[in-house]
Amino acid sequence: MTRAQHGDLGAALPAWLLGGLALATVFALLAPLGWPFELFAHFRVQYVAAGLLLAALLGLRRRAAPAVLALALAGWHALPGARATLAAPNPWACAGVEFTVATANVRFSNEHKERFLAWLDAGTADLIVIQEVTAAWAQALGARPAYPYRHMLTREDPYGIAVLSRWPLESVSLVDLPSDGLPSLAGVVDVGGQRVQFLGLHTHWPITPGLARARDLALQGAGQLARTSELPVVLLGDLNLTPDAPAFHRLTGGAGLHDVMQGRGWQPTWRRPVRPASRRPSSPAWCISTAGFSTTPGTRFTLGSG
Repeated sequence: MTRAQHGDLGAALPAWLLGGLALATVFALLAPLGWPFELFAHFRVQYVAAGLLLAALLGLRRRAAPAVLALALAGWHALPGARATLAAPNPWACAGVEFTVATANVRFSNEHKERFLAWLDAGTADLIVIQEVTAAWAQALGARPAYPYRHMLTREDPYGIAVLSRWPLESVSLVDLPSDGLPSLAGVVDVGGQRVQFLGLHTHWPITPGLARARDLALQGAGQLARTSELPVVLLGDLNLTPDAPAFHRLTGGAGLHDVMQGRGWQPTWRRPVRPASRRPSSPAWCISTAGFSTTPGTRFTLGSG
């Protein structure tokens, strides 16, 4: 390839990348139609960064119209996150017991358990739902004195699940929300005399139409349980979605659930170079009264399990 051809390619590349960003934006707009368009709705932060970078590159090349388009796309993708960050939480008044919950995906193939177990032994949370629990993980988790109440369902794939609690577990049952054999745990924990229903789940990774439907069925079932419960409800786990997914809005809006991480900025949960923006709760604290929950800011932590 000649130097002139290299120059032509370099000049055309920003325009091609802008076209790709515009196409991804169109697909993200179609996310309510479901798979595969929803897959493009999870990367708004990356789209903002790409749009700003392209606007700068195109501006340096004095290509005003494409630069403005790149800025417009970046601004459109930034808007929901900005609104969510500015929407300060509005906790209820509460004179009850503080109750801290956490969720962690320990990765079934993870052989480096020490960091997570050290965090667990510190007793930071009152109730923890853990995903991808194998027999080896169950053996390690069962020896933690900080959590005398536990229920574990082990599998040698990514869908073992466990709940550990410092408060007595009144009941724990296995529920198959998508009716495909994928286990979730539902139960009631007694927190200083206040009964709280919890639901821990790990939905399918929605990379195919069938898996996306199964994930949505699990979320629908979780929403139904939360909507019909007479107790305060905590739903936590690895939901395999972000707050930008229409399924997330259906879950929170239809079941009356509250996103405890709203107003607290970008909360990536993948330990990977490209991370969807996720506000899934990692360690939120709850104040419990007979009226429900009041939440305090959640904390994202890295436990070496990604």
